[in-house]
Amino acid sequence: MATSNILPEAFPLSTVLFLLTLGYVYFMVWEFGETKKIPPNAKLVKVPCFSRWAVVPARSEYYADIVRAPDKYLSSVEAANEFWQAELTLHTDEIGDNIQIPVIANTLNKSLGSLVPLVHDEAVLAFEEAFPFNREDEEGSQDGWKSFTISKPIMSIVGRVSNRILVGLPLCRNAEYINANIDYAVQVVVMSHILLAVPAFVRNFVNKLVSPIPKQIKQITAFTQPLIDERKEQEERLGEGYEKPFDFLSWLMDAARKYNKPDRDIILRMMAVNFASIHTTSLTFTNALLTLLAHPQYIETIREECERCVQEEGWTKSAIDKMVFLDSFMKESQRVDVVAAILSNRLAVSDFTLQISSDGDTDSSEGVFIPKGTMLAGNYLDAHFAKEAWSGEDPDTFDPYRFMEIQKETGRQWNIATTSPNFLTFGHGRHACPGRYLAAQEMKLMMAYSVIKYDMKLPGSGKTPQRPKNMWIGNHCVADPRVKILLRRRLVGGSSARL
Repeated sequence: MATSNILPEAFPLSTVLFLLTLGYVYFMVWEFGETKKIPPNAKLVKVPCFSRWAVVPARSEYYADIVRAPDKYLSSVEAANEFWQAELTLHTDEIGDNIQIPVIANTLNKSLGSLVPLVHDEAVLAFEEAFPFNREDEEGSQDGWKSFTISKPIMSIVGRVSNRILVGLPLCRNAEYINANIDYAVQVVVMSHILLAVPAFVRNFVNKLVSPIPKQIKQITAFTQPLIDERKEQEERLGEGYEKPFDFLSWLMDAARKYNKPDRDIILRMMAVNFASIHTTSLTFTNALLTLLAHPQYIETIREECERCVQEEGWTKSAIDKMVFLDSFMKESQRVDVVAAILSNRLAVSDFTLQISSDGDTDSSEGVFIPKGTMLAGNYLDAHFAKEAWSGEDPDTFDPYRFMEIQKETGRQWNIATTSPNFLTFGHGRHACPGRYLAAQEMKLMMAYSVIKYDMKLPGSGKTPQRPKNMWIGNHCVADPRVKILLRRRLVGGSSARL
């Protein structure tokens, strides 16, 4: 596989392989202990990960006890700092107070009704540019079908629609700016693995030696700083007559002013939000799209639902919320197409006795001693495929109606953004991803637009399409960046569908 398909040019393949091999040897020789058979009454289990042991619940429902533990004992922030080597990759030594989280959880999420039409407006142009057709494509061979590699185009679309909300027009349409943020997202993932692959005492040295992130910060600053300067100048010049742009950058600048933060702080937080948005949303949407094309019998059902909702409500949050089968389908894809084996970590920052509920009964529990320095995590594979947790067909089977049936049977809402100890794509508990509501709206809108705008299929002439296999890279599971699909503009009433 060509290096450029996975890694940015700043990471020579030889350097990555050397450091990862070194890390593997280090872990095997100095860290890896004897594995033992899991006793039948075990509450927690210790398993080897890339660079250390992690402790996961023996039963998925026990994860609720982990996320309920106070932050002063089990810290999601410190876990993320280690997992992503965040002080070196995301500069949490400067932005670790997370003042951007309330901006996301409150201002942004409460503004979704006004933001969704902007997402659609940007998606229309982003799809046109990411999947270009011309007259020869539509009138040429194979009845207008055209082959596209989808990994980079989808990341570009997600980058654009997300940044329509984050920085607004016109910067969200600057290809260099979007690509810089995409590259940064990849660099954080790769650098975190490189740094974890070497002993802690040399990580600062290795980071200074090979990290492309400082250069990337300068590149993104060159785009963002003039925008910040312009807004400050206009606000100072116009006073009460200044109309603030309706985007995340404006809200973050207000928060930075409140806490007396410098412009670099704003830029680093914007980069961190872009990292979280682009990386997870692109992967989750790509998984759902490939799963849909592997089950083409559901395309028309989703299309009819989406067209009906758009006709009734327009491209609005109300329309997206009414797309219940699409929601169920995409949530089932999230359940089956896991993004990792073990994730949603918590790090013990002090010795702590964790109370584990007996068979889900919070009134009956027993304590398990957790030493300081222990990494606890959610077991995605067990949680998402536990037979006792899921109604309908066998949990190993993809059932797009599963979450519609759960809602019908229990009366409990189960949409894309809903979390539970058995559904961990967005984490769970008070530290679940605060941006998941915007991500859900973006992904559903993108899928609705895709099925209305295009005919889609996987390459090959087989009657039963086979979903392309995902790739495991360490603990993470990602779509193969080489995967291609076939697209054709849909014709409605003799002309291309226009939305």
